[in-house]
Amino acid sequence: MSDELDEIVDNLREPTSWFRIVFMIAFAVVLYLIIAPIILVIMITQVLFRFITGAPNSNLRDFSGALAAYIFQILKFLLYSSEDKPFPFSDFPSLDDDNTQGSSKPTKKKSAGKKAPAKKASKKKAAKKSTLDTSPNGSGEEKEA
Repeated sequence: MSDELDEIVDNLREPTSWFRIVFMIAFAVVLYLIIAPIILVIMITQVLFRFITGAPNSNLRDFSGALAAYIFQILKFLLYSSEDKPFPFSDFPSLDDDNTQGSSKPTKKKSAGKKAPAKKASKKKAAKKSTLDTSPNGSGEEKEA
């Protein structure tokens, strides 16, 4: 019984545990008091952009993706899933980072209109080929017009 008590006392005296608790409280406050209002402002702004221009703002959408990755970093730190401290003790996440689950960028479906340049290229090749000499020796010399 005393060995277990000694181990608990040793854990309580360890300064790294107390530093982590201080950082956890600080990041929880930042998440609640700073990031939550920013999310609200972004939501309202994106709705206004949608009503006025018909589409959400792409810069805000990109920032929102990075902010979501930052929130994910904070939550991983608060829930002991990661020992790495989030920004400002590490780099602010970007959309290129692969440490987020799922993609923050919407996937675009290819439309039929994107296949047209390939058809145009093949038509150009066919037109160029028709200007070449089709003599039996296959010299491929251009005909003079």
